[in-house]
Amino acid sequence: MLEPFASGITAALISISSELSECRHTVIHGSRTWVDSMEKVKARFPKEVEFIEWKNAAREISLAGDWKALGELISILKAAMPKKKGRRSPAGKGDGTVSPDVAVVHLHSSKAGFLGRVAARLLGVKAVVYTPHCGAFLRTDVGGLTRGLYMFFERLGGLFGGRLVGCGPSEAELYRRLGFMYKNAVYVSNGVVPRLDRDPPPHQRPPRRLISFAGIASFQKDPALWNAIAAACAAEAKARGFEFYWIGDGPEKDRIDRTAVRLTGWKSPEEVADLLEKTAVYLSCSAWEGLPYGVLEAMNGSCALLLRDVSGNRDLVVPGENGWLFSSLEEACRRLREMLAEPDKTAELGKKSRSILEKDFSQKAMGEGYRRVYREVLGLEASGGGSAGGVLP
Repeated sequence: MLEPFASGITAALISISSELSECRHTVIHGSRTWVDSMEKVKARFPKEVEFIEWKNAAREISLAGDWKALGELISILKAAMPKKKGRRSPAGKGDGTVSPDVAVVHLHSSKAGFLGRVAARLLGVKAVVYTPHCGAFLRTDVGGLTRGLYMFFERLGGLFGGRLVGCGPSEAELYRRLGFMYKNAVYVSNGVVPRLDRDPPPHQRPPRRLISFAGIASFQKDPALWNAIAAACAAEAKARGFEFYWIGDGPEKDRIDRTAVRLTGWKSPEEVADLLEKTAVYLSCSAWEGLPYGVLEAMNGSCALLLRDVSGNRDLVVPGENGWLFSSLEEACRRLREMLAEPDKTAELGKKSRSILEKDFSQKAMGEGYRRVYREVLGLEASGGGSAGGVLP
């Protein structure tokens, strides 16, 4: 269940439904999309997935609107839940899969997380998982009072039960700090399918000449800071044969100076992959993150990383091994100049990005992690312990 039917949350749901094919998946979703039409987004899911529109879901807090959304959600869940009661046995094969005759309610995003936990408690549903994908209280595009209100509702929502599963280690740790209701928070890292190496032999590979970012030009992604870095380093980048590319579009696109940066507009996943394979440095200035799929895809394309030092990004960078984190414009420019001046070393950082992705952020590992979590909340497996599937106590 999710409120925004777009962005990394959708990518996570596609991964989960693809890897847990033994389950019947019903996606209850809002109508907010940013890139593709709703039909195009649905087409990316396995064909067996069912969809139910949650018409009253909205991002911002509204007492009247959220009350209507809660009532609608209760009705949807009543109709969607399996009619058989009390079955808590594994699938017949004994292979660790999840039986289709029991139900887990998995909530994605802050709004769905709060209303979904309230609805589940009222309906007596105990097998509930909540993955925030970057809690709303991290937003910097709202005032301190609003952020405090978001934090209050996260704490209140935790009192209604459910298992908090962060999309990465930073997110789980953030929620553990919110209070006792999240003391058992775990994480399953987002993951992608490692792409086959489409590059020609090393001696035939063209040099990577792009400094790129792929995503929505929104306040969260801070195109103003990205543009400032590009402007400050434009002369040196050009002299060394590098170009700045923002792969995407969005409401804040006017903050990007087209004389220093090429704004490509929206591209297909295949086109984005091609551009990332031409990218030397993946530069992200996001002001807040969960565990970003854009960066995972950059790692998949063997890009060196230069990421703003925020939660989520910290989970993906091993400083000096696959890239760097930065906290200011000056630090970002210094690191970027160093990376452009040493292209061979930067290429090695990119190779390390790919090896880290294959080891720690694969879609298969993500699926195994959520299978384990689902079995746990259904009472089929002991809780806690270990790191299999990216789950930590």
